[in-house]
Amino acid sequence: MWYDGCFNIFLSGGNVGKQNRKRLAKFKNNVMFQNTFARLTQDALQRYEFKGLPDTISERVLAQSLLWYGGVCIFEKDGSLLCLPACPTGDGYNIYGEPSKVWVFSRNGQYNKSVDVYIHGSDESAFLRRGISGAMASKNPKGVYIWENALRFPFINYTAFFSRVIADTMRTLDVCRVNIKRPYIIVAEESVVNTVKQFFNDRDNNEDYIISSGIFSADKVNLLPITTNSDNLTACTSLIEWYENQYRMLCGVENNAQMDKKGENLISAEDSINEEYTEFSVDKALKYISLGLEDVNKLFGTNISVQAKKGVDKDVKDVSRNAGTDGSVSDNTTDI
Repeated sequence: MWYDGCFNIFLSGGNVGKQNRKRLAKFKNNVMFQNTFARLTQDALQRYEFKGLPDTISERVLAQSLLWYGGVCIFEKDGSLLCLPACPTGDGYNIYGEPSKVWVFSRNGQYNKSVDVYIHGSDESAFLRRGISGAMASKNPKGVYIWENALRFPFINYTAFFSRVIADTMRTLDVCRVNIKRPYIIVAEESVVNTVKQFFNDRDNNEDYIISSGIFSADKVNLLPITTNSDNLTACTSLIEWYENQYRMLCGVENNAQMDKKGENLISAEDSINEEYTEFSVDKALKYISLGLEDVNKLFGTNISVQAKKGVDKDVKDVSRNAGTDGSVSDNTTDI
């Protein structure tokens, strides 16, 4: 499954059916998740970049496949190198659990094939090519399967989780905003419910004036005040920021993930811990992608490499790290 198709499920035509408040709320929830998921997915795709790719390999498909499936296959087809998402077939694992065959599939469905892939170290030990029931992997593999991490766990699962909790908190923030704007519950007799709904819908639509065919009895409608607290807005925004920082840290983007609730400046030790973990998060992916690319370069004579995308300019980072609590900067800091 390709994730591109999931972004226009609710946006095609803009029709969500009968516009009652429950369906409208569900629609808003879905749109908020879609927007957040799209944004966080873009962030995840910016964790690293590739160098030396042949023109026949799409860097977009390469990055998307690693993100969504945790693995990708670079293989030879008609004398050119191609790149497609793939899944191990399950019938060719060796003693280390490395697959000797994967099933690649294309976006248009026109190319779905089993590809023999190279097993690292198999040119030095034929035993590593031995799979289930003693079947031997091909001596002339046509591709290399590249993993993104040791667990072979798709990073998109983190993206989906943080998208859900951030979107939910954003909607909570939106509801808090409405409650502050309208801090009451409407109680009405059944006979005037539709009239009251229409009245408030017209008002929420910012209509200049509202025409009513008659005035219902005041004792049929009552407004019950509800307790509202502006601190809830602050709590929601702080939680959203914390979620965002945690996700950025997983993506390898330096940020103040350790910032406390008061927003105080980080001490040097906390800043250092955050930076080390941030760099480690990306390094884990780079390590396993590089191992796969080494096999690609060895098998096909290419010179493909991967490197992290830096989220903070080094000079700016140096200034931040050496700044004192009074805003002063130490002498060994690079001027900018």
